[in-house]
Amino acid sequence: MSKHSLERENRELKRSLRLLASKVERNEAIVKSFFEMEIRLLSCTSLSELLDLILIEFREYFRLDAVNLVLFDPQQAARTLLEDYVPPPPANTLRFVENQRLLKTLYTDKNLVVGEPDDTIRETAFPGSHYILSCALLPLERHNCIIGSLHLGSGDPTRYSNAMMYDYIKHLASVISICIENCINYENMKRMSIIDVLTRVNNRRSFEIEIQREISRASRSEYPLSCLFLDLDYFKLVNDKYGHLSGDRVLRTVGGFLKQQQRKSDVVARYGGEEFSILLPNCDELQSVQLADNLREKFNALIFRSDKGEPFRMTTSIGVSTCYPASYKRDTFERLAYNLISAADKAVYHSKAAGRDQVQFVATSGSEPPAKPKLEAV
Repeated sequence: MSKHSLERENRELKRSLRLLASKVERNEAIVKSFFEMEIRLLSCTSLSELLDLILIEFREYFRLDAVNLVLFDPQQAARTLLEDYVPPPPANTLRFVENQRLLKTLYTDKNLVVGEPDDTIRETAFPGSHYILSCALLPLERHNCIIGSLHLGSGDPTRYSNAMMYDYIKHLASVISICIENCINYENMKRMSIIDVLTRVNNRRSFEIEIQREISRASRSEYPLSCLFLDLDYFKLVNDKYGHLSGDRVLRTVGGFLKQQQRKSDVVARYGGEEFSILLPNCDELQSVQLADNLREKFNALIFRSDKGEPFRMTTSIGVSTCYPASYKRDTFERLAYNLISAADKAVYHSKAAGRDQVQFVATSGSEPPAKPKLEAV
């Protein structure tokens, strides 16, 4: 072999080695990036945090033009956890389906779909995104059931191709499936510990935790905190006349009614039996009494129905108390919380004793409104 041929072969060998080394480096970088993202996915403890990571950060991290997600949610378990969640733009980045029809259309054999999307897939997976020229559609599967679909879209027609291997994103899809299931289960368990199962409002335990937090905030921000106790009048007669299932129906209706009436900062709880409590941050005595009376009037207009569909109305007695944590520094938050609850509970008793269907106010012991500054004589 001539010297020239050896030199040319040597150059080609070096070039092949450089290409191979470059490919190895790229593959290592890909593995590292996927490993880092996998760690972040597994560290998510809330569904909203997980969705932000997938729908927002995936686009920048993996240089994508679109990331869409479809979740199979027949019992609305995910939607219940995402009542305040706002998906990122554009529209339809996050969709929920209650049956498998859409998912079976995308995955006839539960396998990854890659390549240039046809018009049907583009409109189904990326509605309104006509600029997507290649995509990877990942079935999210748990326990042999497709629970969702993750859509990665790119304006680069060569980004996703049938000629390439996609073991990494297949693995990532498996991790995402596990994370979605784990977040839903974790949050549901957490909610069960603080939510009253029947009425779907906070339970007494969580209310007593929240009241100390609110007193702490009120003390720092120097605003009043009011507490309302609502006791349903003659609730025992409902159980006696219509049955306990009808009584449960009443309690569920009241829970839904109070949630609709509350401000975003308010805390509504079932305190026990037929008694409900509401915390009203930054609400003084006059405001809380007026709010309570408006609530009582709206409550009186409600039409309840027995388990057999028979209509009836009810009334409620409401007790109100207000504390001013910033003006009373000598007591603990726990003691102030106890005094506020005790005063509101005593006010309910006064409402009942005075004939029911009314609002009564009892001042909180040891917490007086701040004195108004005196005007000096000029």
